[in-house]
Amino acid sequence: MNESILVVDDDADVRKSLSSILSKEGYSVETVENGKQATRISEKSRFDMALIDIKLPDMEGTELLHRLKENQPHMIKIVITGFPTLENAMKTVNEGADGYILKPFDTEKLLEMIRKHLKRETAEHISNWVEFDQDRGRKSESDRNNAVKRNSLFEPQ
Repeated sequence: MNESILVVDDDADVRKSLSSILSKEGYSVETVENGKQATRISEKSRFDMALIDIKLPDMEGTELLHRLKENQPHMIKIVITGFPTLENAMKTVNEGADGYILKPFDTEKLLEMIRKHLKRETAEHISNWVEFDQDRGRKSESDRNNAVKRNSLFEPQ
């Protein structure tokens, strides 16, 4: 498994716990404690997914969602919160969160959500490449047909 996950949480115990759980599952894990660090690392490294605490010391998780969406639009973003409110849930959805999970989280449910999202993302990625390859193939065939037509215009009859 080569998927990389960014964990953003100001609680060192949560970061350590998530890092341990995810590493044992075969994921590559980076942890940071605030939004600025998350923004900085997302500008330098590519991540398949981010697990984001809604309450960070330097910014709201919803602001970080917006920044990550700009830096890495295809990254899956799951918000983890100990402050479940309808307002938080709606904000996270509006800012592009792909999932919302409550603290304390059930490890199996979290892993199930991560697997589901990464599997979907992988399938979409493969589908996009197949479409791209097919489009390229159609374009090449079209280019060949056009070249034949152009050449036939200049051939003596």
